Amino acid sequence: MDMRVYKKTRYQNIYKHIKNGNYIISLSKPIKTSISTIEDRKIYSIEEALRVKDKYSRPISKSQIEACRDDFDVLWYKYIDWCKYSQKMAYNTLLHKEKDYKSFLKGKIDKPIAKTDKEFWAKYIDNLNTTLKQKNEIIKQLKAFFNWCVQENILLSSPLANINRYRVSKTEMKYWVPEQIKIFFETIKKDMTSSDTKLRRKAYLIYMFTHITLSVGNRPGESRALSFLRFNKEKCTVKIENSINYDRKSNNFFSDTKTRQSDRENFTTIRVIDEVEKYKTFLEEEYDVVINDSDLIFFNYCTKKPITDTTIRKYFKYYCDKAGVPYIRLYDLRHTFATNLVASNTPIRYVQEALGHTNASTTLNQYVHTRKDIKITVAEQADSYF
Repeated sequence: MDMRVYKKTRYQNIYKHIKNGNYIISLSKPIKTSISTIEDRKIYSIEEALRVKDKYSRPISKSQIEACRDDFDVLWYKYIDWCKYSQKMAYNTLLHKEKDYKSFLKGKIDKPIAKTDKEFWAKYIDNLNTTLKQKNEIIKQLKAFFNWCVQENILLSSPLANINRYRVSKTEMKYWVPEQIKIFFETIKKDMTSSDTKLRRKAYLIYMFTHITLSVGNRPGESRALSFLRFNKEKCTVKIENSINYDRKSNNFFSDTKTRQSDRENFTTIRVIDEVEKYKTFLEEEYDVVINDSDLIFFNYCTKKPITDTTIRKYFKYYCDKAGVPYIRLYDLRHTFATNLVASNTPIRYVQEALGHTNASTTLNQYVHTRKDIKITVAEQADSYF
């Protein structure tokens, strides 16, 4: 449990989230873990927290303790709860973990995890009927799971600590150079003045989405979750605190960012902030609506929901084709941002913080191999595109 976000209460082993106000109960029996929900509901009442604590404080037999401690499936769900409520991992990250678990692990590990070793897991993964890329993903998920087991004192060491990933040819990272970006925006700007309402709106949407993402280095979900008030003109910054919620069943538009380090405040330029303000005025005039600063920038005023990822991708591809530039994914706009920073000899630490990476090694592994002949400035690199 991260004590940076929880504080002690007057009751032993019950803690309160500093920001959200919900309670979490720390347990040591039958296994060291924590509980922060009841039937998928967060605990906001201290009385309810006390009832939960009392329920799990009752004597449990030794066989129950050992069964719970060693059962892979039981521990996996406790690990997922930790990822969801303590680490606040993004919906998509949790979805990938759940898919891999259901497809390759659920109900298939009949051996107590304390008795599994490197040879057991190496053979198990090797025998899976899937691609090498998928096997590497499973190794990644299992390493994270066993690291949690060690952290929670369930295991002394991880049996996957010395298991290496399979060698798979790396897909070449795609990104645009400044010349391609300029061509792309020149094409869009022609349509932004079109008499065709639908075309004009489509062009301006992609112009703003691409402009913001290239200027700040957001993940697509982070750009979609931005509201107008996130841009601070006095400080020349933009605050990234949420990602868009990809869970269609949820009524909440927002989810947490990918990791805690993804919550960040990046520097931007006056030009970017001015463009955001102009876009707000454009939307008010086009749709005849009053827009508050707290409203989303990329919002569908017909469905009253955020503009979908599919719509943005479709429009983005349309303008890639129209401009005659290589088609890249929306996520590759983030790669373009980082590539240009690295190419301008920006310290890796700064690039890491701008991208919201947890470790500098992630930034180094992804971007140090990129071209070195793109000379741009750091704070104003995006302005040269327009």
